[in-house]
Amino acid sequence: MFPPVNFRTKVLAPMIAVMVVMLAMAVWFVDYRIQQQVEADARSALKTYDKLFRDPQIRRQAELQARFQSLANEPHYVSAFQKRDFVTTTNQLKLMLGDEGVVHTGVGFVLFSPNDEKPADAAEPMIQLGTNAAAIPATAFVAASALCVKHTLSPDGDPMAASTDIALVAGKLYNLSSIPAYSPEHIQFGVLTFGEEITTNLTEEYTNLTSNPIALVADGRIILSTLPTGADNAALTEICQQFATQADGEKVQRTTVGTHHYFCASRHFPSLKGDASFGYLLFSSYEPSANVLATQKSLLLASLIGIVLGSVIVWGFVHRATLPLHELRASAEAVGRGDFSRAVPVRTGDEFGELARAFNRMTGNIDQAQTELKQTVETLKSTQAQLIQSEKLSAVGEFVAGVAHELNNPLAAVMGFSELLRNAQVDEKYRRHLDLIFKSAQRCQRIVQSLLSFARRHQPERKLVLINPLIDDVLEMIAYQLRTSNVKVVKQFAPRLPLVLADGHQLQQVVLNIINNARQAIQAHQPAGTITVTTKAADAKIEIIIQDSGPGISPENLKKIFNPFFTTKEVGQGTGLGLSLCYGLIKEHGGNIVTSSPPGQGAIFTIELPATGDATGAELHAADTGVIPANPAEGAGRTILVVDDEEMLLELMREELTRHGYEVVTANNGETALRTAREKKFDVIFCDMKMPGLNGRQIYDQLRAQNPAARPPMVFVTGDIINEPLQRFLEQEQCHCLTKPFALSELSDTIKKILAGKNPVKP
Repeated sequence: MFPPVNFRTKVLAPMIAVMVVMLAMAVWFVDYRIQQQVEADARSALKTYDKLFRDPQIRRQAELQARFQSLANEPHYVSAFQKRDFVTTTNQLKLMLGDEGVVHTGVGFVLFSPNDEKPADAAEPMIQLGTNAAAIPATAFVAASALCVKHTLSPDGDPMAASTDIALVAGKLYNLSSIPAYSPEHIQFGVLTFGEEITTNLTEEYTNLTSNPIALVADGRIILSTLPTGADNAALTEICQQFATQADGEKVQRTTVGTHHYFCASRHFPSLKGDASFGYLLFSSYEPSANVLATQKSLLLASLIGIVLGSVIVWGFVHRATLPLHELRASAEAVGRGDFSRAVPVRTGDEFGELARAFNRMTGNIDQAQTELKQTVETLKSTQAQLIQSEKLSAVGEFVAGVAHELNNPLAAVMGFSELLRNAQVDEKYRRHLDLIFKSAQRCQRIVQSLLSFARRHQPERKLVLINPLIDDVLEMIAYQLRTSNVKVVKQFAPRLPLVLADGHQLQQVVLNIINNARQAIQAHQPAGTITVTTKAADAKIEIIIQDSGPGISPENLKKIFNPFFTTKEVGQGTGLGLSLCYGLIKEHGGNIVTSSPPGQGAIFTIELPATGDATGAELHAADTGVIPANPAEGAGRTILVVDDEEMLLELMREELTRHGYEVVTANNGETALRTAREKKFDVIFCDMKMPGLNGRQIYDQLRAQNPAARPPMVFVTGDIINEPLQRFLEQEQCHCLTKPFALSELSDTIKKILAGKNPVKP
């Protein structure tokens, strides 16, 4: 994996690359254009130089021809040429061209070629001039001039024009000019050929004219040149070797001769036989162009240096510009580690400054949100613990309700049979025992009913409530816990308290929570203690004062005692919601709850509730009315069906109702009850709600479906008073309900109400 590329590199690398590429393209383009222009200028210059060299050469040939044209036709020369004595003719030619005759500077030889055949052993008359020419065999000149002579010599006697050519003889180049010789009769009898050596004078004249050198080439080598010393190098040798294969002006080549730079072009001398082995090389110096290229290289180097310096300067600006980004990255990494105190310095007022301020605001918001999130998480944890505890309490409540319901059946039998025995003729010695049994059963009944009532889910319902009995029910509900915790309860109730418009179940919950907290505080700090519950009326209010002998509440906790989720208990032993719920419930009732903790006096909770109505004497519990006398005439002519799966309850109800003169038929299951109800008419049907097979509601539905008009009144006997569907069913059908366990007087009273046509009473 490649290492990550930072921002500066991302900015500088493409910028430098673009600059270098653009510079390279510009240099290439300029160089290309300069090269094209230099070569075009060189080609044009060489073309001009070629004309400057070729034109004098042509003029020189023409001058040579014109100079000797008249000489060949002068009478005394014609007579000499017409003689057959070649020795005499040669002497005449020498005489004409020698020191005593017509001398032409630069003429290397003169050759006379007769028009007719000469003997095979006879040599053509020729004169060689100059010391160097004398060393060259005459045959070489004759062979070199043969084609030019042939072009001038007329084989059939027709007049011919003069011819010119260039020939290579013994490593030297000669301009050849062949002139026809005519007799007085104007008959050609021979050809007079002059050979002029191309010497350094011609090349130097050209060099002086153009300020550029020239080189004559023959047989792949330079035979004459005006190049500077040291010109014989490999480049020129290669050019000379390619000379014979190159056409005139085919290309312009660059070459270096010593320290000089030239463009070079090759040209061929015009030859009658088309010989391309000799010609000349034209040179054009491009030293100014080389200087331009050198300047260009210097500019390129300067541009590169400028790019480097510009890159350094740009790097500095980029570094300065990206410094806030580095600081922002460092702060972001700190935030990622959970450090929200790291702020980005605001150095400028531009976009980076705005970004830094926005980032600082963001970190501040995140810090605040994280703090709030932590608080929310703690709240959720506490709420979750409270919900778990509530679920546990709900499960325990349902379990307790189920157990209480199961206890209702045997408890009803105990209460009923003990009451029957009390009503019977029993020895007074045992009657006291029966009273104890009945009172104990009544106590169990009140405890079970309190538990079921407390566990029942109630819709908030305000009605007139007696405070003292409400507190008694709470104390009886938790009497066992108080007794096992060695906590004594002292009741200081004011008699005949005014009524309170309240939800009794909610007030029970408030009193239960406060007394339970007092018990737990005493149990946690001392082996025994006392809870004093006082009620009194004052200023149209009722006060409930609950004081314990525990350690009390510290002053700093007194201010937070009603805050949600505040608790001084260990983790898992409390949710901190109990007292806050108590506070809310009392406030909803228009009351107030305050707490105090004087030193050495424990904790004191004072509940104030608005009083409603006058004092009443209804503050009585169900009293024991003693023995109920039997009245056989009460049920005379009345038939009652009792349906229950508990044999003890069937026996109890049969005995009691028979004692009052009713005809009683029993059934221990639903099928038997339906069959019996179809066969016989009953005034009242007592039916247990929960039974194996058909339950009470199913029996009711089938009887109503068979004959709604003839359906007898039904009284449902149940111990499940917290069953909400059952409550809705009883209210909807306006059915009577007898709650287990029940007193025998309640059984008799229920029948009387039904027969009297009174509406049922809610359980």
